[in-house]
Amino acid sequence: MAQRLINLQTRDYEHPFDREALSKVKAIPLLPQAINFLMNWATIKWNIVSLCGNSYHITDNACPELYKVAREVFTNLDLDTFPDIYSQQDYYINAYTTGHQKDAYMVLSSGAVDRLNDTELQFVIGHEAGHIKSGHVLYHVLCAYLSQVLANIPGSSALLQPALWYWNRMSEFTADRAGLLACQDLKAALSAIMKMSGVPQRFYNSASVDGFMLQAREFEEKYGGSTDKLIKLLEVFDEDHPWTVVRAAELIRWVDSGEYERILTKTAGKVCPSCNNSVEEGTKQCPFCGHNFK
Repeated sequence: MAQRLINLQTRDYEHPFDREALSKVKAIPLLPQAINFLMNWATIKWNIVSLCGNSYHITDNACPELYKVAREVFTNLDLDTFPDIYSQQDYYINAYTTGHQKDAYMVLSSGAVDRLNDTELQFVIGHEAGHIKSGHVLYHVLCAYLSQVLANIPGSSALLQPALWYWNRMSEFTADRAGLLACQDLKAALSAIMKMSGVPQRFYNSASVDGFMLQAREFEEKYGGSTDKLIKLLEVFDEDHPWTVVRAAELIRWVDSGEYERILTKTAGKVCPSCNNSVEEGTKQCPFCGHNFK
């Protein structure tokens, strides 16, 4: 069972490229006015009404097993508030979050729930929870909306849209780190990414995660030349997600750096011998099961 990460701070795991790129997005002129419009009148309100009216609401009463999987993730990542969770009919392994910081809504595709085991699913849910914890959600919606608007304004698309999508891609590296901190199983995290990359479902039980790890480790070595870098830049400059192999490579690199283990150690607190939940040092009674510490 994954441990609860006491007082986990976003700065502990945020990817530096994400932090730098988001600061540039926040500097876009008239951004506060655009955010106010989105929150109150346009995309967010529209998305939420549509979501609540046409998707399955996952609650403790409606779908207790799946809700438990998600709730463990939110607890492990030390979220201040838990988002509402919905499921939509979709074959692909996918998830997204909409809304804003104080009122976020998480959506899981039925394909993700059907095709991932519980630990892999915790990585995906943790990825989305990481976006919430880092304050990404509103800016993701903003990026998508502004990109549509800018596409109709001559010259602006070429200047601003690449910057918006670049931050979007960098934020995914941060969210993947949060997903790993949520499930605390690197192979499960990489297995989830591997399935997103295109492994046929009939080979899910036999496909090698170690083989996928090797592919991820070798990608930069094989395709790190000047021409390769230009091709990669041109291929993804208008995409909102990095390539799956690149995501895997970044996650492996982070674990290899020792930062992942450092965070687990720093935020572990102590473990209750009765329910196995992590609690803060100095706690006299477990808030989860009531166990009294000596």
